[in-house]
Amino acid sequence: MEVALTPLEFARRTRRLYAGREALVDGDLRLTYAELFDRCDRWSSALQSLGIEQGDRVAYVAPNTHAQLESFYAVPQIGAVLVPINYRLTPDDFVYIVNHSGATVVCAHGDYLEAFDSVREQLPGVRHFIALEGERDGWLDYEQTLAAAPPAFDRPQIEENDLITINYTSGTTARPKGVMITHRNAALNVIGTLLHLRLEVDERYLWTLPMFHANGWTYTWVVTAAGATHVCLRKVEPAAVFDTIRREGVQWLCAAPTVLIALANAPAEVRGDVPAGVRVVTAGAPPAAATIERLEGELGWEVTQVYGLTETAPFITVCEPRPEHAKLTPEERAVVKARQGVELLTSGELRVAGDDGTEVPWDGEALGEITVRGNVVMKGYY
Repeated sequence: MEVALTPLEFARRTRRLYAGREALVDGDLRLTYAELFDRCDRWSSALQSLGIEQGDRVAYVAPNTHAQLESFYAVPQIGAVLVPINYRLTPDDFVYIVNHSGATVVCAHGDYLEAFDSVREQLPGVRHFIALEGERDGWLDYEQTLAAAPPAFDRPQIEENDLITINYTSGTTARPKGVMITHRNAALNVIGTLLHLRLEVDERYLWTLPMFHANGWTYTWVVTAAGATHVCLRKVEPAAVFDTIRREGVQWLCAAPTVLIALANAPAEVRGDVPAGVRVVTAGAPPAAATIERLEGELGWEVTQVYGLTETAPFITVCEPRPEHAKLTPEERAVVKARQGVELLTSGELRVAGDDGTEVPWDGEALGEITVRGNVVMKGYY
């Protein structure tokens, strides 16, 4: 028997096993997995009542909130395709991405309603505008619409090569490209992440990484698959990060090196009493060895560097710990941790090729072009 590989299968398991465990914290809002999935089901039902069908695109512009997390389940489980958009973009960028993706619904946080209203006439294909928070004429209220919807909805047959998201990645010389990620791509990245970076059921993950960024490096599904707790953080500031880690007992977070630098360099009065043992996953650029040494030496955190692309769902390397690393000095170990690492078990074959197409030596000095083939590679550009 073959069953489609999809993150929705992880949600099914977690709903069954961990229904009473805390799923999400967003400010004063706390939800169990039973409550979270009930809300997702109701939003799926609401979307279908608005005419959304399998294959339709649903665009979101929001910071790390409960509503944004719910989109990663409510939209794909009706066979629709989620389009999570970088909220830092301009209204003109919103217009391009919404129109290019063919989204017929726009769901936006209250901070972005005015931006969309300023370009609404340029979005002829959008049938419904949903305010995730805030109120404005011409917008449906997310919470009211969700609460009024029944939890029952029509579940279509979903194949693993169906699209789960279209993620727009900005280029330096052209318009953003729509990366088509399939249910299979996402599911295998989740599995690989949990194999190499084991998140436990009693642990708590802090959302310092934007969920729109390559689907939060698939931690939108990784945390749920583990039965762990999502702790939302709407704005990433060092004081808020340290305070939330203390208050919520956070053990995991993901962040780009720029965020790590801000945390490592935060003054003592901003840091406060910093709990040790937080595991940090970083990517986007190689972190400086000095930053790693400071986070591990001064804060007692553990840093792991990964590498990937939006086009590869996203991880294709992890700086895998080895027993011999324990014999190194903290400074030497930080240098090793600043390197990219090795293939994940699920990411496929990765090579660095020279100008002649052959693989360059594994000496840490030879330059080449990264090539990858495997099950996490995107379906293509939309």
